[in-house]
Amino acid sequence: MKLKISIIGAGNMAFRLGIALRDAGHNITKVWCRRRDAGEKLATILSTDDKPATYTDNLSDTIESELIILAISDNAINNVASILAQEIGHSSLKNTPVVIHTSGATEMDALSPLTSIGIPCGVIWPMMTLSKNKNINFGEVPLIIECHDTKTREMLEQLALSLKCEYFQCDSAKRLQMHCAAVFASNFTNYALSLAYELAGDKAPYLIPTAIEAVRKCCMIHPDQVQTGPALRGDNATIDKHLSMLHELGLSEHEEIYKIITKNIPGRVKKRK
Repeated sequence: MKLKISIIGAGNMAFRLGIALRDAGHNITKVWCRRRDAGEKLATILSTDDKPATYTDNLSDTIESELIILAISDNAINNVASILAQEIGHSSLKNTPVVIHTSGATEMDALSPLTSIGIPCGVIWPMMTLSKNKNINFGEVPLIIECHDTKTREMLEQLALSLKCEYFQCDSAKRLQMHCAAVFASNFTNYALSLAYELAGDKAPYLIPTAIEAVRKCCMIHPDQVQTGPALRGDNATIDKHLSMLHELGLSEHEEIYKIITKNIPGRVKKRK
């Protein structure tokens, strides 16, 4: 099933998801965003020889699509949904579109202006950090789907299959849990590596193999089962040396995080066993 799609937004999500949908054979017809230059650029990128995409500054131009994707900031979703509800309500469409947003942390109820007038709605959240400057194989991106009606579920499942993505369906509460889990797995890991790089200085590149190996093992076995280090061994002499060194270097942020994590590691591993 190849869909006629409009994309609202021109940021990282709209860019990467739009390219994946284009490559899967879907027809991206309209791109709307507040910045004309960004919208026109994305429309050009998402066009093919036989399926041109065009920029529009009028949201009403998007409602003739089969699917409207809101790839916009979380705090804009409800407002845009309200505008779309007005546009669709004042139209004479025979077939109303399905409208979805792509946020991990925003409840599906943000689309209530649309669902309240009978417009089928849903959520597709790609559980991956996306950026314009890094190509990605979208088939490796897990999708979390949420919807409340059969028509939307079938459409979103077919969409996921066309992208060759693994997917599962859950409600807004579980999706929020997964979004928070992704923050721990990605943003907090990145934060820890930033602290490590600062401490290592110009020798930071030598940390790359051990970081990669740590993630590789965590992917094969539960993280608690592959935990190592002085905290787990109860090596207080080494821990004291580390803390003393961090204090002498004036790295108070590193010292604070080191203490918190060192305190909690043994209990987590013991609880797991």
